[in-house]
Amino acid sequence: MKKPLGILLSLTLLLTGIVGCAATKNSSDVESINTTSAINPVSVNYDTDDYYFDWKNGSYKTIALDGSSATVKGDSLAVQDSVVTISASGVYEISGTLTDGSIIVDVNKETDKETVFLVLNKATINSQTSAPIYIKGAEKAVILLENGTENSVTSGSGTIVDADGEPSAAIFSKTDLTITGSGTLAVTADYNDGITSKDDLKITDGTLIVYAKADGIVGKDSLNVKNGSITITAGKDGMRSTNETDEGKGNVAIQNGQFTITVANDAIQAAKLVQIDDGNFKLNSGGGYPGKSISSGDNNFGGRPAQNATATTSTENTVSTESTEESKKGLKAGQSILVNGGNINISSYEDSVHSNNDIAINGGILSLESGDDGVHADNNLLINNGEITIKNSYESLEGTNITINGGKINVTSTDDGINVNNKEGVLNITGGEVALKANGDGLDSNGSVNMTGGTVYVDGPTANNNGALDYDGGFTISGGTLVASGSSGMAQAPNTNSQPSILMNYTSTQTAGSTITLKDKDGTIVATYTPSKQYNSVAISSPQLSVGSTYTLYSGNTKIVDFTLSDSLTYLAESGVTTKPQNAGPGGGGKGAGGQRPQ
Repeated sequence: MKKPLGILLSLTLLLTGIVGCAATKNSSDVESINTTSAINPVSVNYDTDDYYFDWKNGSYKTIALDGSSATVKGDSLAVQDSVVTISASGVYEISGTLTDGSIIVDVNKETDKETVFLVLNKATINSQTSAPIYIKGAEKAVILLENGTENSVTSGSGTIVDADGEPSAAIFSKTDLTITGSGTLAVTADYNDGITSKDDLKITDGTLIVYAKADGIVGKDSLNVKNGSITITAGKDGMRSTNETDEGKGNVAIQNGQFTITVANDAIQAAKLVQIDDGNFKLNSGGGYPGKSISSGDNNFGGRPAQNATATTSTENTVSTESTEESKKGLKAGQSILVNGGNINISSYEDSVHSNNDIAINGGILSLESGDDGVHADNNLLINNGEITIKNSYESLEGTNITINGGKINVTSTDDGINVNNKEGVLNITGGEVALKANGDGLDSNGSVNMTGGTVYVDGPTANNNGALDYDGGFTISGGTLVASGSSGMAQAPNTNSQPSILMNYTSTQTAGSTITLKDKDGTIVATYTPSKQYNSVAISSPQLSVGSTYTLYSGNTKIVDFTLSDSLTYLAESGVTTKPQNAGPGGGGKGAGGQRPQ
C-alpha cells in the first residue's frame, strides 16, 4: 500500500556516488537502472596508549580510598575532604572505597601534553553531588581496568552541575577519553548519563555494565569501540555520538565486541554515521516490539510516528507520550548507516534500522522485530550481502531507492514487504535470495522495478486492495526467478520482458500450503514455491521460460492448465491462455474501487 513520502533531510556529508534514475511514467518502457549508495567508511586511529600495558613495571602514583577520605603517594596529588585532585600527567593507581567523593583530573594541557592514566584496581567511588570521576582538563585521559578486578562508580540524584550542565555523567570527561583493560567497571548514574566524553570516546577492552537515568555512553565527537563487553540499561539512549556540526565528527564506529542494550529510546544513535564492522548485538529499544504494528502518521524525522531526534541534553527518566515523544529505534543515524558484519538482534518499538539518508548493508546477520519498519532509509537502501530476517514489521524494507545485489532476505510485514516510496524511485534487484510474506503489497514501487538476477518469492496479500506486485511506472525483468502469489484484484506481473513471464488468475481460491509448480514439456521444474497463505493469482518469471514452448502449471499435485507461451507476458486462466483483464494496470489485473490503485 502506497504511503505519502515524509520530509526527507538532505544530509550528504560522508556520502558519495548516489545515483537515482527513474523510468518515464505511464509507460511500459523502463530504462536499465543502476541505483547505488556509496557510504564512505570511518577509519579510527587507535594509539598505543589506547591499550592496556604493564603499568606496574614503570613509575606510578597511588590513591588509596578510605571511606570519606584518601591517602595519596606521589606529587601532583591533592586531597581535600573527600575530593582527590590530579594536576599532572602520569599513571595513578586507584584502589579502595570512597563513600561520597570524587576523583578530579585538572591538568593544564597547554603546558602538559601527556596522557593521564587512571588505573582502577578494585576501586569503588560514590558521589551524591558530583561525578565520581571528573576529567576537567587534560590532553587525554585513559581509564585502565586492572585485569581480573571489579570496580564501580555511582553518581547520586543530587549531582550539582554548572551553568553548562556539567558534569552530566558519572564518568565525565571534557577531553579525549579511552577505557581499556580486561577488568570490570559498573557505572550507576542516578542523575543523568553513565559515561560521557565531550571529545572522542574509545573503548578497546573491558566489561562495562552501565545503568543510567538518561543516556548510557556518549562520545560527542565520536564513540568508537574496538572490543569489550558492554551492557547498558538506560532511560534514554544507549550509545550515541552527538556532534551535528563539525565535519567528520558525530560518528559511532564499532569494530567488535559484545553489546546488550535495553533502553527507553534509541539503542545506538549517531548524529552522522553508524558503522558496524563486527560484534554481537542484542538491542531492545522503547520496550521492544509491541506485539503489533504501531499506527502511522507524519512527522519530521522520517517515519511513523514520533520519530523526531532526541534532545542533546537528557535529564529525565521519562518518555513523553505527546507529539514530541522521543525516538525508539534500534540503530539510528542522522546521515548514514553502514553494516559490514556482526550478529545484530533488534527488538524495537519503532524502526529497527533507520537512517535520515542512506543505508548500506554489506554483510552480517540481522534479526529484527519492529513495531514500524524493519529497515528504513529516507534516501537510498543498498543491500550487497548478509542475512536479513525480519520477524515482524509494518513495512520490512523502505527507501526512496532500493538496490539488492546479494544476500539472503526473509521478511514478514503487516503492510508492504519492500516499498520504494518515491514516484521517481527504483527497486533494483540484481542478485540475492528474497522471500517476502506481506499482508500489504509484496514488492511495491511508487516508481519502477528493474530485475536482472536473484530469486524473489512473494507470499502476498489475501485482500484484493493489495497485490503481490505493485508498481506505478514499469517492471523490467531480464534475469532471475520470480514467483509472486496473492490476491487477484490488483495482480500484476513484469510488463517489459526480455525474459518471459506469466500471470495466472484462478477461478477458485487455492488453499494455503498448495505448492505452485511450473514444469516444461519434459517434466522439468521451471519454478516452484509453497505459499503459507491462500492465493488467487501467481506471477512467474524464469530464465527457463521461452516463447513458443509448452508448460504445465500445478497446484499441489493437481494439474491446473497446459499452455504455450504466446508472448513475453502471457495471461492465463484455468481454461488456458487468455487476454489482459479489462481496466488492468501495467502488467496485470484489476484496479481498486473507482479504477484507481490505492496510495
